[in-house]
Amino acid sequence: FFFISPSMSTDGAAVVGATKESMKDVVLKYVSLMEEAMPPAVRDKVAPVLKVVLPLLGKGAEFVEYSIPFIVLAYQKLLEFWKIIEPYDPQLLLPAFFGIILCFFGGSFVTLIAAVEAYRMCGYETTVTSVKQLISDAKTVIKKFKEDDEIDADKDGIKDVRQISTKELLVRKTLLALRTVDPKTISDALASIQAGFLAVIATLKLEFAKTITLGNSIAAMIETPANKYLVPLIENALPDDYKKWAKPTLGAVIQSTSLSLAWTLQRIISAVHSAMRGGLMCSRNLLEYLSHQKIFHLKSDDSYLDEVAGYLLAALGLYFQLSRGFSLPFPINLLLFPVSIAEYFLIWMVGAK
Repeated sequence: FFFISPSMSTDGAAVVGATKESMKDVVLKYVSLMEEAMPPAVRDKVAPVLKVVLPLLGKGAEFVEYSIPFIVLAYQKLLEFWKIIEPYDPQLLLPAFFGIILCFFGGSFVTLIAAVEAYRMCGYETTVTSVKQLISDAKTVIKKFKEDDEIDADKDGIKDVRQISTKELLVRKTLLALRTVDPKTISDALASIQAGFLAVIATLKLEFAKTITLGNSIAAMIETPANKYLVPLIENALPDDYKKWAKPTLGAVIQSTSLSLAWTLQRIISAVHSAMRGGLMCSRNLLEYLSHQKIFHLKSDDSYLDEVAGYLLAALGLYFQLSRGFSLPFPINLLLFPVSIAEYFLIWMVGAK
């Protein structure tokens, strides 16, 4: 994986030919060129940041360059594997598999499921449209870049991009990209993606606030009788110097217990929801799969078999989750470890101020 850039001779003329540069070298060179183009006042402020960021950018570029061949190979193998299993309708089996995951383990991913549901309702369609538009613009820019690489304006047999410095090439490509794309389209697409993400965060914060409110309400109902009957008993059991700690300690215990109870109730509600959705997803896709494979001809709209099977599966999945206390068994916990990371990340995002 190489980048092409012209070499400069000692007299400033461009040497015809291309030098092989690593992605790290190109990234660092481009950052240095942008730094040189900054006004001195801005450059002085940015310099300390770049001193820290540049090594990280270099390492990141090295990792990306090292990973690209493996990513391409994995993608090619995935396409080959998909062609092999395509006659068996994997597009129906995969949703059925995800339905099983939801049905039996959905209660462990309360925040992630809520985020997916919120995103599906608020931002999915607009995000898909926006991403397609950005991909279309990127393809247009790449096409223009390739056409620009073939230009030989002075008819000397040497492509123009081979006769300019790296800095001039960067400016040339940047201006070409700016002329090619529509800024309003890009800004609208990025705004749509951001709006979808913010809608998800807002929904999660609302759910989180509802759970906190429920916990506080439970604590408020318990604290009054607890202060009346339990605090005197605790004070009588404590030495005189520590009696003052009876009420605040009991209040903290009640508050934390109430919040845990509210969160458990929210987890149970989410588990019921995920079990029902997962059970129906599994049963309906399996029925359609059997119909496509000409094993069993029955449309889900023509009978209640999908609902009966889905709700029975949901009841089984809910019982499994409750019996295990929403913990993931081995090796499912390893297989779903990336999903758990996403769950913790969303919890952090919701809790962040």
